[in-house]
Amino acid sequence: MVDFAILEHYHFVVTPNDLELEEREILPMTSALTAMRSLALNRNRNRNRNRNRNRNRNRNRNRADPFGKEDSAIQEPWEERARLYALRDEWMDLPVRLPPSLPELRAQALDLLKKQALLSLPQNIGRREEILVEAELELSRYLRPLGIETHGGYDATISLMLTVMALTDEIGLYYKARWNVPRPNQVEPRLRNFLAAPAHASYPSNHAFQSFALAFVISRVIPEHPGSGQLFLSARRIAENREWAGVHYACDTAAGHSLARMILPVLEKVLQKNMLAAQAEWM
Repeated sequence: MVDFAILEHYHFVVTPNDLELEEREILPMTSALTAMRSLALNRNRNRNRNRNRNRNRNRNRNRADPFGKEDSAIQEPWEERARLYALRDEWMDLPVRLPPSLPELRAQALDLLKKQALLSLPQNIGRREEILVEAELELSRYLRPLGIETHGGYDATISLMLTVMALTDEIGLYYKARWNVPRPNQVEPRLRNFLAAPAHASYPSNHAFQSFALAFVISRVIPEHPGSGQLFLSARRIAENREWAGVHYACDTAAGHSLARMILPVLEKVLQKNMLAAQAEWM
């Protein structure tokens, strides 16, 4: 979310060539790129750390797998995908709100210019690091609220999360292709993204859609777990960080949340066995 105390302290003026802080020095539009370069080493460290963490998790899963299947928790979900497409009439025409007009997108892009300037400030170094880690939807932000980031014995829960991510990624791309909304930096050329904009369309945000869909599914599996509510806060933070990175409008985030809520009944049908298996790990 926007730090309103900072917004009160700084007055932004949008010019044809730059974004200025009134009565203060101009905040160069390349500051985010400079920050990205300075964090490149951290990005590589995070990736290596995540790869090692995932390797360790996979080793634990293989030891606990009674069927001796390799990487049983992360195999391609062919059965679930087949069930999803058997129900395609239930999810291919959901009443997702139409994307905004081009003038409205330009107005939302101006807000991203402000976020871009604020992101380079020292107090937002934590958010910059989050954005880099979350670029690939690493699972730690979802495991940590449940208290199982470093614990074994939750293979079915982790497998369920990965399956939700895989299915919703495909659904999200379907809706992106339907509307083909341009990315913010295509609408507002002064934007200098903190992350490279993905090649596919902007609306809805898949990070928002996948994160909220996962939160909805897990909250149905373990509704009494205090971390279930925290998953929605994590999803919101992940989605808003994509706005701060300059790759999504606020409307993309809202559409992702809306689509996640609508897709839940379909996911419950497709993933019924997976959800029951995950629930058994918590009983």
